[in-house]
Amino acid sequence: MKKFLSNLIKFNVPLLLFILVLLLLPPTPRAKTSLIFAKNHKDSLLLNTASPRIIFVGGSNLSFGLNSQLIKDSLELEPINTAIHAGIGLKYMLDSTLPHIKQSDVVVVIPEYDNYFGDFSFGRNELLRTIMDVSKSDIRLLNLRQMANLAPFLPQYILSKLKVTEYTNIQVDQIYGVQSFNRYGDASAHWQLAGKTVKPMHGFKNSPNRYAVQQLQAFNAQIKQKGAMLFVSFPSLQHASFETSKTSIAEINQLLKTSGLNILGNPERYAMADSLIFDTPYHLNYSGVIARTTRLIEDLRSAPPTDNRLIS
Repeated sequence: MKKFLSNLIKFNVPLLLFILVLLLLPPTPRAKTSLIFAKNHKDSLLLNTASPRIIFVGGSNLSFGLNSQLIKDSLELEPINTAIHAGIGLKYMLDSTLPHIKQSDVVVVIPEYDNYFGDFSFGRNELLRTIMDVSKSDIRLLNLRQMANLAPFLPQYILSKLKVTEYTNIQVDQIYGVQSFNRYGDASAHWQLAGKTVKPMHGFKNSPNRYAVQQLQAFNAQIKQKGAMLFVSFPSLQHASFETSKTSIAEINQLLKTSGLNILGNPERYAMADSLIFDTPYHLNYSGVIARTTRLIEDLRSAPPTDNRLIS
């Protein structure tokens, strides 16, 4: 038995050390071209943009669905679009933004509907890569639920460090790359491109849970203490996908209505025609970006007087 244990240790310790080395290696050259590295630019915007500010938090429905220049011109607020990818998870989006919130900031959170189901709001592969490749210090922000969510993605991440294709013949994705964002954080590289035919989503099988709403409520309480103001709204979504998910989305809307949060608009308002879609049910072409941004500006302006004191 002792011999068996000794051999087991001799085999496993070097393997564990090898895995640890792979985890601690810098991101591969291919990984460095990923859109998640836009986080560095967006964090810089949070640190350096002067007040009065309006900060947008969410996934790619915002990064591929907002024209911040139009926001700035219309509302006379300095826009910061922090959105990157839904798979980062709502909880991390909120927790990583919170330290940067200043007094008088207007914060608009618009998660994809996926974040209201199951454990999606605790993050997926995109969160693991954000932590390991972009901001290792942010591991302190993760709770046990998030770490459990990320564990299944670890083997794939570790193996990626051994792939030759991660180091050679690298072609930067012009639409989904780190350079695809403009100075406000909008993904704008696709604005001159035609949309594609996009198949509708199949809808959500389960009822939404309260995890995401509870995360939003906790965030609201924290930013109120900083003298900032929170609005929550609904993602832009292909109309055909909206129809297949209508019942579930209505349940999400009801949860938000009873949450005590400041809600902008309604889900139907952000169901977008196919002619406004770019390449996924959540991504808009330029015409869609303008239409969605215009609706959001209108909803911000029509917020109750007690809530829109910073919005002209």
